[in-house]
Amino acid sequence: MGSSIDNEGEPLLVMRTQCGDAAAFEQLLRRVHGPVRRYVVNLAGESDADDILQEVAFTIHRRIRHLREPRVFRAWTFRIATRIAFLYLKKVKRWRELESDPELIRAMALSGSNGQEQFDHDFLALVDRVSPASRAVLLLHYQQHLSLEETAAILDIPVGTAKSRLSYGVAMIRGFITGGNHEA
Repeated sequence: MGSSIDNEGEPLLVMRTQCGDAAAFEQLLRRVHGPVRRYVVNLAGESDADDILQEVAFTIHRRIRHLREPRVFRAWTFRIATRIAFLYLKKVKRWRELESDPELIRAMALSGSNGQEQFDHDFLALVDRVSPASRAVLLLHYQQHLSLEETAAILDIPVGTAKSRLSYGVAMIRGFITGGNHEA
């Protein structure tokens, strides 16, 4: 789940939070805010991100005392963010259940001579056109650099479903690039 340096000290902060330490809770939220915000913005859009993130923070606060494995705090947080974002998207009728494929993203990365920043922008613009289910897998796998097993665990889906959604998402993006698909 990302680099261990990112997560260093989080289990202790979780335990302190579970004992009622408000400063530890604030520190935990600050540590995960950036990655979770990027994920939520790319999953649900900039205009909805703050509402979703507020609900994520509230849910974490309400449920952290029940987290049995403090070392999985970050994955647990992404799972909460995913569920809340999907519920939100469902409410606003933007939810469509689709599925995903990885070779295209790697090909884009290898062929992109515009630099990483341009690649990120182009990738995110294409990912935004894919269903939320596939978008979540694409973002966790490629943007957060998580394995398919970690991605599946966060989304609480079988690894096979994560692979399928990844495959479908990449196929959709490939279609957007080649002009074969115009809508997700």
